[in-house]
Amino acid sequence: MEWSNEMSLEFLKLYEQEPSIWNPKNPDHKNRNLVNDAWVRINNTLSFSSTIQELKKKKDSLMASFRPLLSKVKSSMKTGSGVDDVYKPNWFAFETMAKFLVSVYQPRPTISTQVSFIIISYYYYIHKHVQALVQTQTYITTPV
Repeated sequence: MEWSNEMSLEFLKLYEQEPSIWNPKNPDHKNRNLVNDAWVRINNTLSFSSTIQELKKKKDSLMASFRPLLSKVKSSMKTGSGVDDVYKPNWFAFETMAKFLVSVYQPRPTISTQVSFIIISYYYYIHKHVQALVQTQTYITTPV
């Protein structure tokens, strides 16, 4: 099937409305039946004739073009680079896809291993000293 830019953009707008397909944080993302239903909805809504297999193939093709461009944009946003230095892709579908997919490609917040080590060490230090205090403490009990 030959896809025009207009057909691709129409598909992407419908694809965006089905986060169960593209958003791994969506609770329905792992439910195959709901994801398949989303593909059927997209296929039934398109103004042109296609199969779900063709739609999935087109999605893979679009994503294969999108990911390297997004990576290039992110790498151009180094500390110290000005607004004019940030790479701006000319590809017709980039802005449409970036609008809803950029959040999927954001790394999760992490804690550095050095900070983790310090926190864990501090926890064990406090725990050890509290244990020592408890063991050496003499408790006064009152007769009942």
